[in-house]
Amino acid sequence: MDNNNQSHLYLITGLIFGIALGLLISLVIAPAVHQVALPEELSAPSKAEYRLNIARAFQASQNLERAQSRLALLKDPDSTAALIAQAQELLASGGSEDEARALVSLASLLESAPPALTPQP
Repeated sequence: MDNNNQSHLYLITGLIFGIALGLLISLVIAPAVHQVALPEELSAPSKAEYRLNIARAFQASQNLERAQSRLALLKDPDSTAALIAQAQELLASGGSEDEARALVSLASLLESAPPALTPQP
């Protein structure tokens, strides 16, 4: 019976040692580093995906002010021109017409938006 208790003691000791070693490695020696990229720092393909997601969200919510504020985060010189150019590239590469239509629809509404809703740089 003494032998049985001793084997359980080794298991518990090994479990505690393993957890402690795992915590030491993950928190002190090699912690996970989370990098956050601002929309303006994204690569060109990622910016294109971001614009497309904004256009899709606008189709769902019809909230022009929110779409404008999200586009302003990209800090494009001309958001409308960027949306239209992306729609043209999408169609030229054989992409979805619905996605291109969403981009152009948002661009046309941005162009006709009153000056009060236009984001300030």
